[in-house]
Amino acid sequence: MLLWDETHPYNAVHVARVQAVCDAPRLERTLARVLEERGLTGLSIDAGGLRFEYGGGPATVELKVVVDAADPETALCGEIEREINTRFSREGRFTPFRFFAVQDGASFWLGVVYFHAIADAESVVRLVGELVEDCLRDGAMAGRKRWECHAQIADRRPWRPGLWLRKLIAVGSQFRAMRKSNRPWCRDGDDMRNGFERFTLGGEVLAALKTASRAAGVTLNDLFLALLMRALAPMAVAQGRPGRELMSLGCIVNARNDLGEDRPDVFGLALGSFSVACRAAETGSVADLSREIFQQTRRLKRGGLYLANSLELLLTLRLMSFFSTNRRRRFYAKNYPLWGGVTNMNLSHFPNESPTTAPTDYLRAVSTGPATPLVLSLTTFAGRVNCSVSYRTAFFSAAEVAWVKARLFCVIRELGVAV
Repeated sequence: MLLWDETHPYNAVHVARVQAVCDAPRLERTLARVLEERGLTGLSIDAGGLRFEYGGGPATVELKVVVDAADPETALCGEIEREINTRFSREGRFTPFRFFAVQDGASFWLGVVYFHAIADAESVVRLVGELVEDCLRDGAMAGRKRWECHAQIADRRPWRPGLWLRKLIAVGSQFRAMRKSNRPWCRDGDDMRNGFERFTLGGEVLAALKTASRAAGVTLNDLFLALLMRALAPMAVAQGRPGRELMSLGCIVNARNDLGEDRPDVFGLALGSFSVACRAAETGSVADLSREIFQQTRRLKRGGLYLANSLELLLTLRLMSFFSTNRRRRFYAKNYPLWGGVTNMNLSHFPNESPTTAPTDYLRAVSTGPATPLVLSLTTFAGRVNCSVSYRTAFFSAAEVAWVKARLFCVIRELGVAV
């Protein structure tokens, strides 16, 4: 991710709705206090990008207050877009977080922007929960201790010869699938900017999608992958060429349970990933497509192959280290032609469930990075799904993303779900 950040700001954003009026000076004190007590300040990265260390000390808090009483929703989306396009300065020791607040009536949105290489979504959800709770309590929580902080939990993964061997074998079949996958058209390989869009699927839609996934015998995540693939399929078909009839999507997986790192006192990065490839088709049964995707994801999960993505990433980054910046920017589009990806998080049970000190809404957004031109971030919260779409403007225009969103709704309606 460090090498990715050199060509494209690789940030993520979590946004929580806080049921209070924003008091900026008090909020700044809260933010600094929690970061300092949890040991999330003074981060340094060695020259080789292999060692991370939190030195502690005072937090340098950047809080931007955005005021737009006429249209807080547009202000929120605009600030999220700006933040995923703004790189963190990694010189010396730094605080790998920025913050913003958008007042929205009697509540405000608290945005936490973080350098994605140092944490996964689960770690940041716990941090945001503490920030919101401390803010609403108007005082420090008792007994807060320094977290066990390390930026690369993946580096601590045990040596598993069988897993690495299976991954090496699978890399060959994955490479063949990518060679048969259609490449999305890129208007400008030097344009790494992200656009941003968001929408919500209500409780009735979520319940109906869960029913549809059970009826098809697939996971809800598999169904979302199928929905996104069908939504993008017309564009893939229009840009298709002989020999590249497949369409590939990526997916991020929480690997904490598998790695034995599922503890509330651990702050870091524990992610796996995989990709699926199916024949691009504008029509056909969504249930059948989801079952085809399920067969691929089940094989990957059973073999634990998504845990060995670090091996694939290391091989890729070693190769990219010999490339110029321009070649790095074009590497994934040419050799790893994904059309999009999904990151899915269920926050039905928020770490802080107190109705008086918990957020009343929550959403996430992530930079696409150089590998995926469009990312659908799904966050289930309070019985609904908050959907964020970040996209490379070199691949998709705002009008095209609006069309993909409308197409996604059409595909959902094909399941008999009113949306």
